[in-house]
Amino acid sequence: MRKRLWWGIGIVVILALATGVWWVWGRAQGPLKVKAVAVAPISMQEDVYATGNVVPVARQDVRVLSPGRVSKVAVKVGDSVQAGQTLVTLDTTLADAQVAQAKANVEAAQTSVNAAQNNYDELKKAQSVQSASVASLSADAAASGSLFPQSSAGQTSTPQVNSVSSGTIRQAEGILAQSKSALKQAQEALKVVQVQQGQMIYKSSIAGTVLEVNAQEGNLSPVQQPLVLVANLSQMNVEARLNEVDAGKVQLGRRVKVTSRVLGNASVQGTIVEISPEAVTGPSVQGNASPTVGVKIHLDQVPSGLKPGFTVSIQIIVATKEGVLAIPQEALFQEGSKNFVYMILGGRLQKTEVRVGIGNETHQEITSGLKAGDLVVLNPTNQLAQGLPVTPDLGSAGT
Repeated sequence: MRKRLWWGIGIVVILALATGVWWVWGRAQGPLKVKAVAVAPISMQEDVYATGNVVPVARQDVRVLSPGRVSKVAVKVGDSVQAGQTLVTLDTTLADAQVAQAKANVEAAQTSVNAAQNNYDELKKAQSVQSASVASLSADAAASGSLFPQSSAGQTSTPQVNSVSSGTIRQAEGILAQSKSALKQAQEALKVVQVQQGQMIYKSSIAGTVLEVNAQEGNLSPVQQPLVLVANLSQMNVEARLNEVDAGKVQLGRRVKVTSRVLGNASVQGTIVEISPEAVTGPSVQGNASPTVGVKIHLDQVPSGLKPGFTVSIQIIVATKEGVLAIPQEALFQEGSKNFVYMILGGRLQKTEVRVGIGNETHQEITSGLKAGDLVVLNPTNQLAQGLPVTPDLGSAGT
């Protein structure tokens, strides 16, 4: 029993001595040493980063208007083509027959118009001769003092001319108008079948390179895939999507730096030429996708090896400022929607709320809360607190 008591007293003594040593040692160590940096004016550039896909500026997906059997494929993948060049031809047997029939109908209708026109012209000529004859007889009668000349027996002589009535003329006009209408209908029908015939022959609308050929001679034309895909590879765009915060910072005409693993250490410049007027929320496995806005960037030039479909990284310069107060990003910490730093004032920590402006990967502009020369703690931890005595370690970060 006495032995246990002595053990207990010994443990208490040891703990007391350890506590005393720790207190003395801690007191001897002085204030906590923290890494710090001085607030200073710098030149800042705020950038937006994203990834995008390379797409041709001009592209043609040649798709069938009505399925048919492929009779000829005139190109292969990699071929260079000109605008108007034939790519694929479908079987035109039926269309050719329809065009031939329509042409025959036009010829028949034209023959009817010619006949009706000749008949009308003859009747009008006869009517004109008749009118001239009556006028001549009337003039002779007037000269002899009677309405009509008299015969040798003393009787009045009536002029004999072929009579062409106004009704006959109107009937001829009606037949001519009907034949002209029939001709016009036949001509329009010919145009329709000629268009349908032309739709069986697919041509390139742009000059470019053939990227895909999905048609095979003798087979039915594909419906789900384009017959041929043609693109102009000399001009490229980059299409990317930005989150709603970044999308609010970019503007048309902003310059963009584009990099890719294909380009190595090189980069290519571009310009924002289009910003989508709406945000789109795409599907997400997590179910919490945020809205994004599409942007299109036109590349100044297309480097060798950069192909449609490649993924690239983009850096958009959204703001540039000279002489702004800034601190490293690692000096900031958030509580709710507010930003704070630990400022070192009189050898103690002072928790200070700050307002921020533009930022980049390394620094953040401070618009209020700090002034040039103020010391702020880097990488603040939960061990720090208001009023804690500290010693700043400026290191290489000091000014």
